Amino acid sequence: MQLFTQDARMPRLPLKYVPSIRFKLMCLVLACILPAALLAALLAALLIGYDYRLSYDNFTHSALATARANAMDVDRELAVVESALVGLSTSPDFTLRDLRAFDAQARQLGARQNIFNLVLEDAGGQQRMNTFRPYGAALPREPDSASLRFMREHDATFISSLFFGPLARRPMVAVGIPLTSRDGAWCALTATIAVERFGAILRQQQYPPHWITSIIDRGGRIVARTADMERFVGTPALPLVRERVRRQQEGAFETETLDGKPILAVMARAPQSGWTVAIGIPLVTLKAEMRHKLWSLVLVTVGLLGAGLLAAWRIGTRIRRAVHGLVAPALALGAGEAVAPAAYGMREADAVGEALARASAMLLKARHQATHDSLTGLANRAMLHDFLVHQLAISQRSGAPLAVLYLDLDRFKAINDTHGHAVGDELLIGAAARLRSQLRKADLAARLGGDEFAVLLADTDAADTARVVSKLSALLAEPYQIQGLRLAAAASIGVALYPAHGDSPAQLLEAADQAMYQAKAARRQAAGHA
Repeated sequence: MQLFTQDARMPRLPLKYVPSIRFKLMCLVLACILPAALLAALLAALLIGYDYRLSYDNFTHSALATARANAMDVDRELAVVESALVGLSTSPDFTLRDLRAFDAQARQLGARQNIFNLVLEDAGGQQRMNTFRPYGAALPREPDSASLRFMREHDATFISSLFFGPLARRPMVAVGIPLTSRDGAWCALTATIAVERFGAILRQQQYPPHWITSIIDRGGRIVARTADMERFVGTPALPLVRERVRRQQEGAFETETLDGKPILAVMARAPQSGWTVAIGIPLVTLKAEMRHKLWSLVLVTVGLLGAGLLAAWRIGTRIRRAVHGLVAPALALGAGEAVAPAAYGMREADAVGEALARASAMLLKARHQATHDSLTGLANRAMLHDFLVHQLAISQRSGAPLAVLYLDLDRFKAINDTHGHAVGDELLIGAAARLRSQLRKADLAARLGGDEFAVLLADTDAADTARVVSKLSALLAEPYQIQGLRLAAAASIGVALYPAHGDSPAQLLEAADQAMYQAKAARRQAAGHA
């Protein structure tokens, strides 16, 4: 389709014939000099409307960026609970089906992580453990619960909407993960947390006092709120808000609060949980700030009219430079490159430049968070999977070998429980650094969760893989010096080779995982005979 810039019948002129901003400002001032009063008023009205709209949009974009960041905080908080469940599921007591010991560990985890209770259910909905009740007490059976159906059908983490806990008699949220025991039995481990945990997220934010922020679950109910939380938690959001939450990932619109106050509503949906953070800014306050800016602009407009042609020429030059200066950072943002904030000599251009810099920083941060483990800086499971798919495609075309290593740190849980999470985290960071030190640029190390790691060795055959495993085993077996402690946490390493052990990411990781468990069992048997 051919595009036209002005009249639908008039084709677009070559760029060199299009009048510049500077030329148009000159013509505008000449026109204003003749019918000064009338045109000055018209110009002031146009500039006022433009500045109001630009300020309104800039304010909306800033609030939207805040909502996005808070939505990521919500996902991060739920991910903390999920990680705690994953870590608990790696307990040897769960593997050995020692429910009494596993129940004790679950209660300790609940106390540390501020989890209300943890429940272990089998595929039929029969609870095998519930930390809200004494161990050994009779436990209920819910064979057709929505959470079990979801985890069985999707084999994925379940995040509930807000519900009223029958035992706690308070609003709660549940996070559950599917598990498979060593003997192949399917079960689910679920943690229940209070909504006050999400209220704490909002209290940590430095919102202006007149902002009202709410966290809304997938069903459109309020989970937490910065104002009158006890009054509004559990109530449905406004119908317009629920409709926008259902149809849009993010957006801004004018509406009213539950108590009837006109607001500008800005909302952003968390990508993992599907929950939404909605920020309401009272229009009375917002328009008062805008009116103040508009009156300032009126005074500036009057001054500009009396400045004459010279002022118009200089201002046009500055506008042209500012607009041209924004081209490069805009293109850099589109290419995914870092954009540094810069001064362009104009408030609007500076605001756009700062917005581009913030958007660039958010994009780079989101990319890094989406592909890296926040503690160790290694790749995460998602990045490992994508990298493995890419390397498998190369190997399938070229016939080059490929190796996947699965590592588990021995005695890590005992160290973590004995000396605390801070020491455990430092040990994980140290282990990650040792892994990186033995790898090439073409290889990739990833943390899969807890004390489990994976390494992908590109273009590496069985002999080279064995040498790498030997080096890693020796290096990871060396003691760690952490906070004055001498700690040992050697690694059990499983190996899977392409194409001998599989030709897909899932097959190779599963083969390496099984090999790791065999290596760990062999180490334990050797230690028992020693």
